[in-house]
Amino acid sequence: MRKLAFFSALCFFLSAVEYAVPKPVPFFRIGLANLPVMLSFLCMTKKESALLILLKVILQAFISGTLFSYIFLFSLAGSLASGFAMMGTFSLLYSRKLVSWTGISMAGGLANNLAQLGVAYLLLFGENTKLVAPVLLVISFFSSIVMGIFAEHFIADSVWLKKLKAGEFIFAANKADVMEDEYKKAEPLTLKKTLCLVFIAALFAILFFSKSVYVTAGVFLISVTACFIKNRKVSLLPSIVIILSVTFFSILVPYGKVILEIGKLKITEGALLSGLDRSLKLCGCVFLSKMITGRGIKLPSKAGIFIGLVFEYFEKLSEKNSPCKLSLKKLIPALDKKLESVYFC
Repeated sequence: MRKLAFFSALCFFLSAVEYAVPKPVPFFRIGLANLPVMLSFLCMTKKESALLILLKVILQAFISGTLFSYIFLFSLAGSLASGFAMMGTFSLLYSRKLVSWTGISMAGGLANNLAQLGVAYLLLFGENTKLVAPVLLVISFFSSIVMGIFAEHFIADSVWLKKLKAGEFIFAANKADVMEDEYKKAEPLTLKKTLCLVFIAALFAILFFSKSVYVTAGVFLISVTACFIKNRKVSLLPSIVIILSVTFFSILVPYGKVILEIGKLKITEGALLSGLDRSLKLCGCVFLSKMITGRGIKLPSKAGIFIGLVFEYFEKLSEKNSPCKLSLKKLIPALDKKLESVYFC
């Protein structure tokens, strides 16, 4: 359970990061959340990997607020096709050394695009799908190569993954049992904790499904204030950096009414509000996770234990790290160290 919860939290975290990045074409995904799925093939059973793929679809839909919209059909078709295409390619060809991780990533990217284009043809655009298809396929082709190359380097150099595959750190498994026992032995939910849980769940729902940046900002401020009141560790600097950076990159893809011109840069209302909404949702999700893990709320049943572990891992993955330069030489060791410290905490 601990391993699946950790990989689910990693998919959740990377989906949130990916959601905050502006997209050049509709329905396009960079594929960051595919990395945990690929890694799962090496250290989890096929059944667990298949369950992770399904959980990834749901988590991505919650992050983007599209669970009950037609867009969920695109995500569902693309993610399932991508995940199972990568699993099939890995199972049939990787052990025979007939394909690399780059090839596996490309198979997933191609399957994802074909599935989404098929849904677009049937439900929305019809024959006009051919207009967006070339751009989508070309962009996805290069992004899947980049993800595959990164996966190659990470899998080759990751100490954390080697320990996980080898079954080292037996104490980690024992600690997982202890964590599960703590959840099982926790006191039943009191009325106060139940109301608190309902309140947090309502904030999550509002955050994910809100179409107004002002509502999103309100939920963000409520979650930050609640963390301050309960004396949780709260550092606003990382959130401020995320909000500014995501908003800046968003306004580079202008749309809507022009509200300000700085030289050749045109700041449009649509791009500005979109960037703020995405970044506030990402940061709000982090603080809401802190609210759950900071109140000793233990949900009943195995499903409750699993959900609790996912949120604990998500909070730890979201904690501030020391900055590092964006190079494979330094990025991979830093990421590896982060994953090891969170998983074997």
